[in-house]
Formats: sequence, C-alpha cells, structure tokens
Amino acid sequence: MKTTLLVMMFTLMGVFNGFGQSQKNDLKLTVAALPLIGSSDDFESGVNGFVIKPSAGYFITDKTSVDLNFSYATLNDLRVGNVDSYYTSYAFTPTLRNNFVNKSKLRVFAEFGVGLGTIQYDADNSNLRTSQHEALSGGISILNIGFGGNYFFNDHFGIELIIPYLNTRNITSKETNTLYSGIGPTLGFTYMIR
Repeated sequence: MKTTLLVMMFTLMGVFNGFGQSQKNDLKLTVAALPLIGSSDDFESGVNGFVIKPSAGYFITDKTSVDLNFSYATLNDLRVGNVDSYYTSYAFTPTLRNNFVNKSKLRVFAEFGVGLGTIQYDADNSNLRTSQHEALSGGISILNIGFGGNYFFNDHFGIELIIPYLNTRNITSKETNTLYSGIGPTLGFTYMIR
C-alpha cells in the first residue's frame, strides 16, 4: 500500500510538472487542525482526539517546499491498566512537499514527512495514575504521507486541505508500539509571504 502511494505520488508530480505559480524563496505560514480517526489496540474506532499543527514552509524551487511542522496532539478514551486515561504529545516533523498543480488560485500537492516527538500518558483521575502510565510515556516517531490542496483567495491568504496517512509509534516503551495509525483529514489556513 505504501509503495503504491509513493509510485502514484511521483507519477503525478511528473505529469503535472509544467505548471508554476509559487516561486523559489516564497515563505508560507499555516495553522491547521485534524481529528484523529482510526483504531488501535489501545482505543476504539472513530474520532478519539485531535491535533493542532502550526507550520512554516520555504520554497526551495518554484514547486517544492520544505515545511517544518510542529504539533500538539491529544487522544482520549484510552484504557491503561483498567484506568480511564489519555495522552498528550508534542512533535516536530520536517516535510517535503511538491505542488504538482501550481496555479495562482489552486495548488495540489503530495507530501512526505518523518518526525520525532514526546508523549505523556495520564489517568483521567490523577489519583489513579499508575506506574504503567510512566512506562508508556517517552519518545515517538511519526510518518506522514498524503495528498492535499490549497485554494488562495488572494495573493496571500488561502485555505488548505490535506488527506494524510499517519503512523505514530512509541520508540522508547516496550509496553506498546503503534499509538495511532490511520487517516487524519487536516484543514487549515495559509498565509504566503513573497
């Protein structure tokens, strides 16, 4: 599945390579949010949390940007040692993005990013916090691959929609591996600095 997505992404980039509206050295600032939709061994299917994701991007060519994404995530409805629990997480994910459709109002892109962060588990009732909450807390890795688009209302302001596949893994705990695996539709606002 991942190999198929990568092949499709690079094929589409090549087909639409003739367009160009973003310019080298442009800077963009984005604030986005997404619900966490999916399932895991630790929580039920459905919307279980959200992510707030501010980012800054710099165009290294007319069509390709490097984005630095910072994120805050929280996930509820967890059971840790038969205790109702939640987690909060902070992460930094550098992302490479290619606008294969790059017109003045509409941009369509593919992106790929890998990042690191931290995660902290806690009980809904802090009096019920156990040593297992501490054992699950630590470092995380993030894989992000997706497609999306921007629609600009003028030269500077626009909206952004991304449909990424996210895979977040705990890299420091032997208690659990996959924290979140699934899609996370992201909606945000973009400001372009030229």
